[in-house]
Amino acid sequence: MFIFKYAFKSIGRSIGRNILIGIIVFIIAVSACVAMSIQQAAKTAAATSLKKMDITAQINIDRDYVYQKASENKNSTNIQELMPEMTSLNKQYALDLDDMKSYAEIKKEGSDDPIVKDYYYNASLSINGSSISKYDLKSSSQSATTSSGTAESPTDPAGNVVETPQAPEMPQAQEQSGDFALIGYSSKKAMEDFGSDEDESTCTLESGDFFEENTSEYVCLIEDSLATFNSVSVGDTIKLVNPKNEDETYELKVSGIYKNSSSDSVDGVDPPNRILTSYAVVKDIETKSETTNASSTSSSSSSSDEDSNAMTCKFNGTFIFGSVDDYNQFKEEVKNKAEADGLDGDLYIVTSGDIAAFKAGLKPLENLKSFATTFLYLTLAIGAIVLIVISVISIRDRKYEIGALAAMGLKKLKLSMMFMIEVLAVTLIAILIGAAVGTAISAPVTNYLLTAQVEQQEASDNSQKQQQQGPGAAPGSQDRPEDGEVNGPVTYVSSVDFTIDFFVILKMLLIGIGLAVVSGFTSILFILRYDPKQILASRD
Repeated sequence: MFIFKYAFKSIGRSIGRNILIGIIVFIIAVSACVAMSIQQAAKTAAATSLKKMDITAQINIDRDYVYQKASENKNSTNIQELMPEMTSLNKQYALDLDDMKSYAEIKKEGSDDPIVKDYYYNASLSINGSSISKYDLKSSSQSATTSSGTAESPTDPAGNVVETPQAPEMPQAQEQSGDFALIGYSSKKAMEDFGSDEDESTCTLESGDFFEENTSEYVCLIEDSLATFNSVSVGDTIKLVNPKNEDETYELKVSGIYKNSSSDSVDGVDPPNRILTSYAVVKDIETKSETTNASSTSSSSSSSDEDSNAMTCKFNGTFIFGSVDDYNQFKEEVKNKAEADGLDGDLYIVTSGDIAAFKAGLKPLENLKSFATTFLYLTLAIGAIVLIVISVISIRDRKYEIGALAAMGLKKLKLSMMFMIEVLAVTLIAILIGAAVGTAISAPVTNYLLTAQVEQQEASDNSQKQQQQGPGAAPGSQDRPEDGEVNGPVTYVSSVDFTIDFFVILKMLLIGIGLAVVSGFTSILFILRYDPKQILASRD
């Protein structure tokens, strides 16, 4: 009991030194609390968001693999020379509806339940208009920009206009020879742009009605700008034509007109020039086109698929997963299935715009977390060093006190415990005060720093967009994200709402005890070295 009483009395006698130790520990505690709060916020935000979201993913042919395969087949690295071969390989390895259904039947590991929660699909045809003309979005935007006087061209330091080099287009873009994209959907769910969330959806139905799911009736939706440009109303009929055979036409009745707020082109087709219908209609047109052009194709012995005038649709399938674990397992199963079918395991890649957007949105918070972790380690290291120095100075100043207590019969072990109790008491009090202050300021400080990180990330994104080679860049020329590209703008996490939980408090206590042990252990080393008789004899 004596050592406890003496330790607390010593705290009062050395008030200046203990206040200095308390201030140092307080600063460490506040910094540690904010840093660990940021770490906890990043972890919580990731876990919470992933639990709430259904993950959509697609299976695509790896462009890099196709490029390498074409290079081997043609013994060339020139992208222009390899385009026909790459187009042929893309068609050879393209997946269809039957392939998608077989992938959807893959079972979870150790279970009879399928990995895939649900799936939907669409198919698109490149086609021309006979009774309508395409809406040139680029010409419209350029005209608007010119009239506002905001259009600027890049210049060199001398003020000369510099033309931005255009990379060669990929085969997929070249296949789109028509003015319009006729897209057939398997269901309303497949029409992702018509989302249930108005803030996230880019398309809304302005007038008329949606076509029925799986209908074989030739009805369609057209975009508002295209309808206005061609004076088309709901109930009118539009005529479309095969780009390679002007005698092959198809008529579709306009059941509705929609508005698209997006300006991103897909496969070289601007948003206003996308005509929407059911999957059954697109497949029926493809079948009729093959039949219509079969005779002309077979008449030439040298004809091939590339020479055929028949229109072929491009199939796109989307899988839905209930968890990230299912998504990750599916990626492995796709690779295994390709190898089981005698194909290269790297031929197909599974990408998810949801996962890519999720990871991109967390990037500022992850950067802040990394910075906070580094700052925490530096603060702890510097704080521990300062406390050790203060302890060494304190022990040297109290050398005679140590000698006197030892001469009175107090053992070195109890002396060591007494000094450890002093340091531990001061440290824990400062830790508790620092934790309280840190808890109060963690959220506003984190959100302030996070806002700055978001602004920095957005500036970095804009800079990267200006330096991009373009969508037609050669395969392998840019690093490909693991989960694919982000479709559309990224919504960054710009604020967090969290509370300090038990684990953060426990870590704070462990930090306090750790600092006290480091500082106290230094005192113990000096105490064990001292000889009481020499201390008393050497006193001036």
